[in-house]
Amino acid sequence: MTLILASNLVEDGSGPNDPDVAKTLVMAELAGIVEEGDALIVTLESGALGLRLATGEVFLLGEKAVTRIA
Repeated sequence: MTLILASNLVEDGSGPNDPDVAKTLVMAELAGIVEEGDALIVTLESGALGLRLATGEVFLLGEKAVTRIA
């Protein structure tokens, strides 16, 4: 799994200013993790999309946030 966590990019000014660009970058990173076989995109009971990592964590993929739910 190659998720690279950095310092808060918003605070240091190096992150994208456009929320759509930021969302695209996050989704591309998540797609890479799925392609590597380390995660699955799933439909949760609520109908929302989730990301289930091979290590067991589950994240809700919201419109403006990614939230760990398990």
